[in-house]
Amino acid sequence: MERYGADTTPSQDGERPALPTHEAVTAFSTETADFVTETEPMDFPTEPEPEPMDFATEIETEAEPMDFATETEPEPDEHVRFAAHLRALGAVEPGEESALVHRILTDDPDRAMARSAVVRHLDRRATTLYGAPDAAWEQWRAGMAEAVGTDAFLTKRLAEWTLLHTLLTRPGGPWEPTALSTASDWLQRRLTEMPDTPAPVLAFLAEHGRTRKVRAAAARRVG
Repeated sequence: MERYGADTTPSQDGERPALPTHEAVTAFSTETADFVTETEPMDFPTEPEPEPMDFATEIETEAEPMDFATETEPEPDEHVRFAAHLRALGAVEPGEESALVHRILTDDPDRAMARSAVVRHLDRRATTLYGAPDAAWEQWRAGMAEAVGTDAFLTKRLAEWTLLHTLLTRPGGPWEPTALSTASDWLQRRLTEMPDTPAPVLAFLAEHGRTRKVRAAAARRVG
């Protein structure tokens, strides 16, 4: 009986080659198994898998920064006109002052803003004039009284500046207590702050001032 897979071709001397023994077959099988076991696995390079896309990072990295800057809004017209009025009043010649004040109050469509500009001017001018001779003060007061016309607020402010001028330039002269007791908080506070306010005026305010703050400030100056 022939065994398949074995070499049964006769040799030159007519003898058949010896079949492999059981021990030889076993050894060959063992060596083959060792070869299969010990051989390192083949490394088949593969393309690296792409990393999952991070959309947030992509947006932050590639997107152009948004420009939130906005154009500067133009200054409101009334603010521009207010500043222009103050510049004009600050540079006006004395002979043209009353006409300019009247024109601002009459021509500007925003009456409240125009009044604010004029009262600012009155305060500035009166501060430089309240120690002037009576004739110079009266000339300025008369011109401003005509310019402001019937405006109640400006008329009262002008009258209080005139009272302050009288109290400070005639420290020993007579003054009307009623006029001082009914004066505005603005005038009473100003009298407690000015360094040359006469002592009798401070004493009167310490007792009859409109507010506790005015009375306390006047009392500190007296005492």
